[in-house]
Amino acid sequence: MVACASLLLVPIYMKSRTSQDIPDRAAFRTLSSGMVRVKISGDVHHPGIYAVSANSLTSDVIKMAHPMRPLKQNDSGIIAARLQDGMSLKLELHDDGSPVVRSYQMTVPERLALKIPLDIKTMTESDFDYLPGIGPALAKRIIEYRQNNGGILRVEDLYLVEGIGEKKFKTLHGYFDDIVITK
Repeated sequence: MVACASLLLVPIYMKSRTSQDIPDRAAFRTLSSGMVRVKISGDVHHPGIYAVSANSLTSDVIKMAHPMRPLKQNDSGIIAARLQDGMSLKLELHDDGSPVVRSYQMTVPERLALKIPLDIKTMTESDFDYLPGIGPALAKRIIEYRQNNGGILRVEDLYLVEGIGEKKFKTLHGYFDDIVITK
């Protein structure tokens, strides 16, 4: 009787076990599965800001925003360009359907509202003025520091600008993408 019971239970036990096999690795390395925010405007029915996978292409956002007319394939490759967080696209369609896509960065107020890191290397004096604790005079000193140092400014260089101490730096450093705290 015990032998019969064990013969019945062994197949049930074997079916309930999970496989211990290690899955094969992917043939291609995948990019981050994170999200990026992209603004689109121009010749589209639904302009606005779209949150898409970091693996998305320009053409994916254009399709989501529904172009005014069908697109003619373009040989420039701009439609297949990878997207970056904070990118802004403007689609212009010619009469024959050929697209022209202009790419630039969202404005600083848009990036601040969406909590997208800022690029300290490309900010203007008026852009710095949007940050808390930085008025026109301090924004001017930051730009002058960058100009006096070959047009290069890193986040940790803010410590070297007159009027920015440790407390203000701690407030500001979180707004930028290349965060390095050296002090």
